[in-house]
Amino acid sequence: MNQRKLYQWVKKVSKSWDGFTDHFQENVVVFSRGVAKSQSSQIRKIAACVPGQQNSQRRRLQRFLKKEMSMSRFFTHWTRTIVRELKQDTIVLAVDETKLKAQFGAMVVGVVYEGRCIPLAWRIYCANDAAAYPPEGQVEMILTMLRAIQAGLPKHVKVRVLADRGIGTSPDLMKGIDEFGWTYLFRVTKQSKIILPDGRDITFYDQVDKPGESYTASGIVFKKRGRIPGHVRVLWGEDAQEKWALVTNDDTLTGWEYAQRMWIEQAFRDLKSHGWQLESAQFTCPQRMERMWILLVVAYAWLLLWGAALAQAKLLAAPKRRLDGTFVRGNSLFREGRHAFLNYSPYRL
Repeated sequence: MNQRKLYQWVKKVSKSWDGFTDHFQENVVVFSRGVAKSQSSQIRKIAACVPGQQNSQRRRLQRFLKKEMSMSRFFTHWTRTIVRELKQDTIVLAVDETKLKAQFGAMVVGVVYEGRCIPLAWRIYCANDAAAYPPEGQVEMILTMLRAIQAGLPKHVKVRVLADRGIGTSPDLMKGIDEFGWTYLFRVTKQSKIILPDGRDITFYDQVDKPGESYTASGIVFKKRGRIPGHVRVLWGEDAQEKWALVTNDDTLTGWEYAQRMWIEQAFRDLKSHGWQLESAQFTCPQRMERMWILLVVAYAWLLLWGAALAQAKLLAAPKRRLDGTFVRGNSLFREGRHAFLNYSPYRL
């Protein structure tokens, strides 16, 4: 493996992105590699790490970020690329929002993978400004991204969607995902109630009193805001500080599958302080930031996949020994891939 592999992989997969020019594809190839080499989201630093005169490349990158494009079309092609690489018949999507300093909010949908999450679609908007929030509202914004993802999925792939309570306490979002033919596992607020088959109306969060206990039931949730048939799970892990109150349309789920939602938070850390220093990016336009994410996410996905390939080839760093004598991988696959990319030497292979 070598640094040229990133260039070759992006060039290969971008050839299948119909509706995008060769110039667009070449920019993604060149500048995503620049992101990986610079470990930065700053235009100046990225431009310094690609072939050519730095000022010329900086202006080229700025033109790329200014040019309008169909993000939904890109999300569809990007989804097809990643799902093809993962080779999974069932994928799990996590939906979450993150803040980029106090300037931007980002709603992101990604596919969970090996303790991390590869963003497939995103929307950037000005933070703390109600007038600048996407006018269609949170639910329709998320459903629009999910439609773009669905268009890139093979027909046989099954999908589960995970969301935390700030997003998941929404009968409209549940209905929308149900219409896709997908399943969901959403955390909801502790005040949420269920109408049981015997007619009782209970707050299901209150049915678990101490760590180690759980509660399951089926019935009608959100009686005032949609009356959704569903299954509830209340879980309190032995070492957890609080309970999970969960709602799903899949009665085969235990609820513990929800733990994978935390992987998107790990991805946010990678994109920020652990990887591309996203919060140091100097943008005032959310649309330009959205286009910058294309480069950041392509580079991120490649290094995560590279780390997985290193793991399969048993080329990872030595594992760490726990106090109980067991061993655990010392670094995430993203960090393993990034380390291999930055420290590659043909003389050491």
